[in-house]
Amino acid sequence: MEDLNQNIGFRIAKLRKEHHMTQAELAEVLDISIKHCSSVERGLSRLSIEKLIDVADLFHTSLDYLIRGKIISDQYSELFPAVLLESLDSDDESQIDLFQRFLQLYGELLSSQKTKD
Repeated sequence: MEDLNQNIGFRIAKLRKEHHMTQAELAEVLDISIKHCSSVERGLSRLSIEKLIDVADLFHTSLDYLIRGKIISDQYSELFPAVLLESLDSDDESQIDLFQRFLQLYGELLSSQKTKD
């Protein structure tokens, strides 16, 4: 868990610096102490999920990036038909099933291409 906290803290510090913010400014926005902000950035402490959401919103990034370091780009939206992307936000089971089927077929396609290589 320590590595995870350090990685999250590193990414928060990186984003803060990229946005030319001080720890004091970030702490004020998040309504936490400067000491806690510093501890988070060094991986010695962690933020609540609510505060992580605030950080993601503030820096226009995803929780996936903050936690796992993976960037989900809008470029992927060009790769998927709109109906599949809409199914992600849908409560309609048929839409969700459609997306799951697409992912299954895509996985099979990738597997078959790997065996050819």
